[in-house]
Amino acid sequence: MGFQSKLTQLCNHLGENNKPTYAVMAIAAVKGVCRPTFTMMDKTEKPETKKYTALREGLTELIAIPAYWACGEITSCFSKILTKKVTKEDFLPKKVLEQIKEGINNDQIEKALRHAEKKLVDINKRAENNLRFVGVCAAALVVIPALCSASIKPLMGKLIKPKSDENTPTAQPLKIQPAASHNITKKPLQFRNYNSAPQAGLRVGGL
Repeated sequence: MGFQSKLTQLCNHLGENNKPTYAVMAIAAVKGVCRPTFTMMDKTEKPETKKYTALREGLTELIAIPAYWACGEITSCFSKILTKKVTKEDFLPKKVLEQIKEGINNDQIEKALRHAEKKLVDINKRAENNLRFVGVCAAALVVIPALCSASIKPLMGKLIKPKSDENTPTAQPLKIQPAASHNITKKPLQFRNYNSAPQAGLRVGGL
């Protein structure tokens, strides 16, 4: 079997058994590889900033992949409860049901039974995929943000430790010195004696 035949078989299998969890897990895997790579390729950012951002993005997608799968599988289990009362007899025409009760068996009845069985399988698959989609949405809206909020910060603290810069001077407390007291010598005020000035000029009143 050649590579082309295996690829065709794989595509047919995925097309017949496609699940919402497969799509979101594939998207999360691509984002977990590409986004940190593009972040590290950015030459305008500082190395420490790029390292922190890339690691945070990678951890987020690493948490998202199993969360998507777990939530999808858990919610799909409820499909059996929803379709428990659905049987293949629900997809058979009344005429065929009457013939089956009478014990009649022919090619037409066999064909109707196969068609009803296929309908029942399709209903079960649709119910599982719909519930998986609900689980994926719940994971994206609630589960993944909660897990990231609880786990990423401690992990980042263990993986990236802040560098202690020895050359950076430590901030010294500001010392406030009291204002210098100035000794001001008080000199006595000197008043000019205007009476001793020579009296000259015209006097008013003739005095």
